Amino acid sequence: MSIKIGNLTIKSRVYVPPMAGVTDLVFRRIIRGVDPHCLLATEMVSSRALMHKPETRIMDLTPGEDPIAIQIFGHEPDVMAKAAMMAEAKGANWVDINMGCPVPKITKGMDGCALMREPDLAREIVRTVKDAVSIPVTVKFRLGWDDNSRNAVEFGLMLEEAGAAAVTVHGRTRQQLYSGKADWSFIAKVKRALSIPVLGNGDVFEPEDAARLLEETGCDGVAVARGTLGNPWLISRINQYLESGCFVEPPTDVERLICAYQHALGLMAYKGLRVGANESRRHLVHYTKGITGSAPYRARLTQINNQYELVTILAELAYKVAGKEGHEQFMSAACQNNLSKKNESELVNSCNK
Repeated sequence: MSIKIGNLTIKSRVYVPPMAGVTDLVFRRIIRGVDPHCLLATEMVSSRALMHKPETRIMDLTPGEDPIAIQIFGHEPDVMAKAAMMAEAKGANWVDINMGCPVPKITKGMDGCALMREPDLAREIVRTVKDAVSIPVTVKFRLGWDDNSRNAVEFGLMLEEAGAAAVTVHGRTRQQLYSGKADWSFIAKVKRALSIPVLGNGDVFEPEDAARLLEETGCDGVAVARGTLGNPWLISRINQYLESGCFVEPPTDVERLICAYQHALGLMAYKGLRVGANESRRHLVHYTKGITGSAPYRARLTQINNQYELVTILAELAYKVAGKEGHEQFMSAACQNNLSKKNESELVNSCNK
């Protein structure tokens, strides 16, 4: 079960595409912990911004991240080519070009999905970037700008001719943003027209969704974005289901809380206490959704400022959902993470009060 992207053979049919504010180094480490082979990408990075601040942390990669893409966005071919060269130098296995972001602050600058209305410019970007690097170049785009201009098939053919090694197609138009239902039947039209690998994206939240998307579209792989929020196990469950038709049991509530703690603590360590605590709040909301009785704890988690508040609340929730055994399981895992020995005793004492 693999996908061929240029000269790369990827041992997975599941791709976690870029999500702004999500697919940072810490999130990717969590994903790799449950599935080491899936395709991953960084958050999208502005090619123009790289010209002024080349050491942005968005492009941070760690050893063993293969296979990994760095996604760039912009609309100036030469600048995009320079950004792609920087991505290659950073160690990216391939460069992904964003031509699908629907957010107004991106599209108003002729970036992201706005390029679907400028196919000649999009073609020039892909050709220029491809000529500048030795690694594969891929593109992520949508069905079109709106329902009156669904040009995904023609756009995909143009990208293939320009040298794209693979494409990811989100089954919505720019006008839809993330509302409504993804149109998998239109993704199928793109797949039938192209000879390069096509990955389908949109409305995959369970292993069965991934299997249906692949069956209905004929795509080579599936891109799973929002479905992984608070649920990194979805990737391994999809791969297992595609390989064997068998389901992997979802994690227990306590296992979810342990992962939530690891994720939040990682953000605090990587981005600093203030920024890390702030960014962790949205992830904690996702991890705790669906846990019975978690609402009041979730409200408190949206206010955390440090690791002690974090572990105290999660430990209380672990006790609520699984009693003393759940509390002990959580605390055992928490004390094995990146806390100093001095702080471990303080931490355990604070949580046992």
